Amino acid sequence: MNTHKPFLAVLGAMFLTLCMSAPALSDSAYIDVSGQGKLDVYPDFLTLSVELSATEKDVVSAKNKVDDAFAQLSDVAEKHGIAEDDIESVRISNYPQWEYQGNGKRQLIGHRVIRPVTITLRSLEKYGPFLEEVLIDERYRIQNTSLGFDKPAEHESKARRLALLDAKAKAEEMAATLGQKITGVIWIQEQAAHFPQPVMMLESAPMMRSAKADSGSGMKIQEQTISQQVQVRFEMDED
Repeated sequence: MNTHKPFLAVLGAMFLTLCMSAPALSDSAYIDVSGQGKLDVYPDFLTLSVELSATEKDVVSAKNKVDDAFAQLSDVAEKHGIAEDDIESVRISNYPQWEYQGNGKRQLIGHRVIRPVTITLRSLEKYGPFLEEVLIDERYRIQNTSLGFDKPAEHESKARRLALLDAKAKAEEMAATLGQKITGVIWIQEQAAHFPQPVMMLESAPMMRSAKADSGSGMKIQEQTISQQVQVRFEMDED
């Protein structure tokens, strides 16, 4: 008895089922094009990361100095119309300061306390004056700045639409040149949107402190270009 016949029969049935269920490959003519959409948008806010630090012989004195610096920074922020909810400072760190001696031993000489603060600036016209007042104080150190948008998904959607229209226009132009016409879309591939980072022009803090920065911070914020790219395969037919 041939014991392989039932197995071969089952295998043949599975192969036939797969062949019948597989989608037929399209033999239509097609064209692949890329599209790019760009949208110039003015940022809605800027997030400023500031580091407050103080080094003293004992940790309590260092912390008190940092707390005083935070209170002063909060007053400056309030003066420039920054809401209390837009100031965040939930972490504080202490770093013992050691002096290493020639005999391989070390001696504790003080403590450095650091308190990072994140400030959200929503009135763009106040950025320069606020930064000017912060930078002239040696207790503050600007760590980072980043731009933000209130409706990033909406801007991304508009840029994507422009990219698709760009791809469609390219495809129609090339197809018409060859005596063809676009009859449909086979597939679309979207690439990641690009959200830019701020263009900042800030003088060095020591320079501003020595000059008292009476001419402004020199910060420059412009419209930001949000870009989106797509790849589209269009089906073509004779015109």
